[in-house]
Amino acid sequence: MAVQKIKFLIFKIAVFLFFLTLYLPTHAAGTPLIFSYQGRITDASGNLLGGSGTNYYFKFSIWDNATVLSGTKLWPTSAPTSFATSVRQGVFNVNIGDTDNSYPDVLDFNFNTNKNIYLQVEVSSDNVTFETIGPRQRISSAPFAQMAGGVSGLGQSSFGTTTPIANTIVSIESTSTSAVPLSIRSFAGQIADLFRLQDYNLNHLFSINSLGGIFGSSTLAIGTSAGNTSLMVNSSGNVGVGTADPGSKFNVFGVDSVPQLRISQSSVLFGELYVDSAGDVRISSNSGNGGNIRMQNENLWVCSGGSCDPSINPAGQGNVVVETAIILNNKFKLKQVDASTTIMYDSSDNPILEFDEGQ
Repeated sequence: MAVQKIKFLIFKIAVFLFFLTLYLPTHAAGTPLIFSYQGRITDASGNLLGGSGTNYYFKFSIWDNATVLSGTKLWPTSAPTSFATSVRQGVFNVNIGDTDNSYPDVLDFNFNTNKNIYLQVEVSSDNVTFETIGPRQRISSAPFAQMAGGVSGLGQSSFGTTTPIANTIVSIESTSTSAVPLSIRSFAGQIADLFRLQDYNLNHLFSINSLGGIFGSSTLAIGTSAGNTSLMVNSSGNVGVGTADPGSKFNVFGVDSVPQLRISQSSVLFGELYVDSAGDVRISSNSGNGGNIRMQNENLWVCSGGSCDPSINPAGQGNVVVETAIILNNKFKLKQVDASTTIMYDSSDNPILEFDEGQ
C-alpha cells in the first residue's frame, strides 16, 4: 500500500469512528491499565480495507497537546513499539496496554497527573514507514476513570490534589478553607461501625461505632509529637495529663510551681491544687481574690500514717480530728500526750497550759 493512501486512511480513522472505552475490573485483583482504540479504515475511494483479515501496524503514544511534531510525550517513556493487528472489512480494535495479549508497551501512565492529554496514532502497512494522524485525538473523561485502579489496586490515590502525599496510599486534600476533606455518613439504622482500623491479622485497633463511641485496643495519646504527650489513656484505664506514663487512674503532671489542677465557676472564680517542688500539696481559692476553702457538713481528719483511732466518733459534723498536734503560726503547739491529758507548749516547747480530764 502506498504511503499517501495510509495517510488518508489515518484521517478516515478519525472521521469515521474514534472512541476510547475503559476496561473496568471484573475481580478484586485490581483495575487493568488497558483502554480500547477502535477504528475503520478505507482506501481513497471509500472501500473498506483488510478483506477477511490483513495485518496493519500501529504505534500509540500519549502527548500533552494536539499538534503533531510539538509538545511533550507523556507515555511511553521510550519510543512507542509497533503492534500488528488484523483489519477485517476495514474495522480494527487495539487494546492499548494489554500486555497479557502481546501489546508491547505497559500502560503505566498516571492519568491523575494531567487534565489535557492526547492520543497520537501512527500506522503502517509494512512496519517500516509510518504515517501520523493529525491532529492528535483528545482523550476524554472515560479513561480518567482509570484512577479507580489506585483505589482497588496497588497504586496511590488522591482526592482534591494531583500530588499524593509521600508514602501514602490514599491522600485527601481540602480544596478550600470551607471544604471538609472527608465526611462519613451512616445508613439509616446503622449497626456496624462507622470507622474501623485493624492490623494485618484483622485484630481490632481502633473504631468509632454507629453512636459515636470511640474504642481503642491500646493507648490513646494526644500531643504534638511522640515524645510530647499532652493526654494519655493507657490500656489499664489510667489517664495521664502531661505524662505518657500515668501511675494512677488520674495522673496530672507538671514540673513548674504552678497549679496543676483548676476547678472553675468563671474566669475569676476558681480553686486550684498543685504539688510543689518539696512534694507539698497546696490548695488555693480564687488565686488571691479572698476565697475560702470550705467543707460543707463534713469532718476533717488529720492522721499520722494515714489512720486515726477508729474509736473516735465525733458528735455531728464540722469537726477537726488531729491525731498528733495542732501547731499555730507562732509555733505554739496544742498536743495530746496521753488518753486524758492535752498540753499547750510555747515556741520553745515549754509546757504552758495543761488540760487534764481527771482534774
